[in-house]
Amino acid sequence: MALLTTTIQPQGDVESAAAAVYGHGKTLLRIGNGGAGATGLVEALATDYLSTLPEPRSIAWVCNHSLNTQVALHRGYIDLALTYERDREALAAPEGWSRTAGCVFHDHFCLAGPKSDPANLRGARSVADAFRRLAGQRVLFHSRVDGSATMEKERQLWLSCGLAPWRDEGAAQWYHTSLETPAGALKNADQAGAYLLTDRSTILRQTGLGTISNTTVFLEPTSPDDTLMNSCYALYSPLARGETKEAVEKFLEYLSSARGQGIIASFGAEVCGLPLFAPVAEGFARTKLAGGRPAGQKWTYKTSL
Repeated sequence: MALLTTTIQPQGDVESAAAAVYGHGKTLLRIGNGGAGATGLVEALATDYLSTLPEPRSIAWVCNHSLNTQVALHRGYIDLALTYERDREALAAPEGWSRTAGCVFHDHFCLAGPKSDPANLRGARSVADAFRRLAGQRVLFHSRVDGSATMEKERQLWLSCGLAPWRDEGAAQWYHTSLETPAGALKNADQAGAYLLTDRSTILRQTGLGTISNTTVFLEPTSPDDTLMNSCYALYSPLARGETKEAVEKFLEYLSSARGQGIIASFGAEVCGLPLFAPVAEGFARTKLAGGRPAGQKWTYKTSL
């Protein structure tokens, strides 16, 4: 069957092969996602779900950033997409190849940087104020230019301040770009003493792994409609048939169930001290990162950073 046309175009290569396979036996589902898969949440959900089935099956995780995860769904590389970009999801629906099942969990963008805080972001009154301080003082800032949801959000925030440092040749001295993964970008910024826009789950995951030590959080969401929210929605193809259609429907039921949401609500807390994500009903994470720091592979709060 020929692919339906789409206006959504990939940025970079679109991965079709599984980054990991959980369980044993015939593949039941192929789930596409970037950040949550890298933190281990997709594995935790897949493993728990598979434990409820009467016979051995497996679930594959295909790793792409949010935009390319949508493209992977369009191309038939995956059966279920977990993405973070409402505008592109809205474009896909009328094209007939994607349907949104709703929010499945909440992640959160964070403006993070060195504990020494040379730009004095601790005194910033808003995200816009913080970004203007960074540009005005030309303080080292690391940016991903990989077409990810993080890149899109960061540029949105700069543009809302009337700034576009990626277009300014003179900004190259302080505005550094890379094609790093979320974890790689955070580790590089931590080592360089740079600010960056990242996400809660990546910060806490790397804290638990002991790969960062110099980073703190200055701004994060304080309400469900905060501009820094990074909620994840599930997309699937309405063209799926037979066993795949049934498998998608049942896994979506699991994701929204008390059991599935319970896995999300507690994921990561045993390792780094705080949950990486927030369940749907919570709206946003009520445990805060601002003012804390990594110490002993836990996110801690000390009077002196």
